Amino acid sequence: MIKTISASDLRAQLKEVLNQIAYGDVDFVVEKFGEPTVAIINVKDFGLLQEARRQHTTAALREIIQQVRSRHTDLDEIELDALIEDARTDFHHSQGSTPLAH
Repeated sequence: MIKTISASDLRAQLKEVLNQIAYGDVDFVVEKFGEPTVAIINVKDFGLLQEARRQHTTAALREIIQQVRSRHTDLDEIELDALIEDARTDFHHSQGSTPLAH
């Protein structure tokens, strides 16, 4: 279940809200001036979200690597690896993340 709460109500009810999230099956969307700004979810769901993001990033990187390899078949392995590493770095900068070790 998803509940909506204002930021001011959240401040007043923080303990109760956190208990509902941790021990119930409730997520909260926090609104400021009537606009949703953040969601509060339990740690288990956060882990699932992080894993989904990781899988999405990995799939996107694999696609970029495949594109680089298919466009540069004339390069030797060292040159190709350098292009792939540049593409990985550019991708992570565009995503606002840190490249994963490979």
